[in-house]
Amino acid sequence: MKTKDNETELLVLRWWQSMFLSPAELKENNNFPASTAQKAQLKRCESIDAAMLSEGFRTLWFALPESLTEFAKPSDLECWATIAAALVHVKSNSKNKLAAAAGSKGDGSKSIVSELRFAQLQGAKTPEDFLRRLRRILQQIKGDVSVTVLANDIQQWFSEYYALMPRKADKRIAVRWAMDYYQAASMTAKK
Repeated sequence: MKTKDNETELLVLRWWQSMFLSPAELKENNNFPASTAQKAQLKRCESIDAAMLSEGFRTLWFALPESLTEFAKPSDLECWATIAAALVHVKSNSKNKLAAAAGSKGDGSKSIVSELRFAQLQGAKTPEDFLRRLRRILQQIKGDVSVTVLANDIQQWFSEYYALMPRKADKRIAVRWAMDYYQAASMTAKK
């Protein structure tokens, strides 16, 4: 289920680009534009199940290597539907990590995303709650994050959610996000 391999990361990035780049930019990359309905449907999805029924998700799912989809578990479908439903809220593919962008300075001296809201994302109890909170944060940071890093973070969240054995604390996504968030927030405070 990991997108760590370059082929899958490239497929995810090309899928996102088909939704957001201009036809001229897509032509340069030998890519084709997605229909505007795909992005609109995914943005309006109220649930992960609704995302799974969307054309945008199907386009992503069928582009993935067979090694990921052939013996997929329901949790894999749920994970990839969450990736699709979240990535339509990424407006620019930058080098920013989600947590660092959330912890960075907003208009005032505070972080763009409050500690409470960020803690709620880290403590999400269900995939639906996770997606809802993730979308809210992506809107607050104006969708300026790395597409591939976000996809990997979502996969790690799902991997931990469905894991039978807990991961070491320093390897968990919530801990990594906390470190990135507070490091960005402390850099903001020093300026």
